[in-house]
Amino acid sequence: MTYAFCYKALMIVSALATFGVAATSLLLAIALLAAFWRFGRARHAILWGTAFLFITFDHTLMAVRLLTSGDHVLITVMATMGSLGGATLIALGFRERSGLHEARWISVFLAIVAVASFALILGFPANPMHRPLVTSYVTVMLILGIDSLRKGSGEGLAAGRVTQAMMALFAGFFAVLTVLGVLTVPWGSMSMDPYRAFYLLGVPASLTGIGLFALFLLAEDLAHELRQLAIVDPLTGLLNRRGFEEAARRIKAQCRRHGLPVCVAIADLDHFKSINDRFGHQAGDRVLVEFARRLRGALREGDLLSRSGGEEFVMLLPGVTGEEVGDLLNRLRTRLPGANDMEVLGFAMPSMSVGAVEVGPRDLLASCLERADRALYQAKSGGRDCVRVDGRLTV
Repeated sequence: MTYAFCYKALMIVSALATFGVAATSLLLAIALLAAFWRFGRARHAILWGTAFLFITFDHTLMAVRLLTSGDHVLITVMATMGSLGGATLIALGFRERSGLHEARWISVFLAIVAVASFALILGFPANPMHRPLVTSYVTVMLILGIDSLRKGSGEGLAAGRVTQAMMALFAGFFAVLTVLGVLTVPWGSMSMDPYRAFYLLGVPASLTGIGLFALFLLAEDLAHELRQLAIVDPLTGLLNRRGFEEAARRIKAQCRRHGLPVCVAIADLDHFKSINDRFGHQAGDRVLVEFARRLRGALREGDLLSRSGGEEFVMLLPGVTGEEVGDLLNRLRTRLPGANDMEVLGFAMPSMSVGAVEVGPRDLLASCLERADRALYQAKSGGRDCVRVDGRLTV
């Protein structure tokens, strides 16, 4: 009677703990789905939110099974479906976030494995091997998520690196749980007690950790997008004035440390207002986008380019002296009009005027930009379609 009482008490405690996991999973699902609706509707957010709905369903059924103390085939099958579905959606969410859209075959593979595991348990519901089968599947899905983070576009973010480490820890836990599951089947060498204890010890923390780190990733992604919006021109995709100044100060400091020259130049499209007046602002936008694309393609890899406003573009050219910058900018000026202007724009690409100065080791960036702007004004007032360096005309 004492054994029966202790066993019943253990089942009640296990059921309450499992209900706690279900409640936590539901809260995480609500938070992730709310993040989907409120913050950009990222597809990985809805995949993760749906995954935790599956996990909520799974653990609710598991708690019911523990309280009823019976072998319920339907509950076992449905709970297993929740486990497999949740793990699959978590892995697919990480792949979606990492931009690995080309690997659609992996979705087919995951579906086949999930259906096969589900069919095995449906055919043999009383088979105790379903426990290690499910935990091994979860382990594989976590490893797939780690691989997606490693390959993905967000791997350099702090949240991505920390999440990789924590998911490796969780994958290790589920791998150990798989071994314990194999050892506790009827032909194994252990009783169920170590498996249950290890399960209750680690599964709540693992699932909560995965959900919290998913929210952490969404928060950092949002912060990264906001930072990008603050420094990137939305029309051309170039840096804006603020982004240019931040990057230019770093490059200027590097050039100073290594004793390299550096020049700053401001380019302005000639007669741009007439394009807006004659063809409309959409045509003007097309000119700006195409001009930015051509200019970016013509510059070297280490050069910095930004759109500072309107039809004005600012360049920082490390490793270029004041004597060399005129020739460089004149080559750019003559190469930018293209043979396919009529096809791309419907009219000829306008010419550009450029003002440039060499940046001294102790010159402030703001003062150099003012000098370059004065040189640009001289180029515009002197006939346009030319380059002036520190006030002198270059050809």
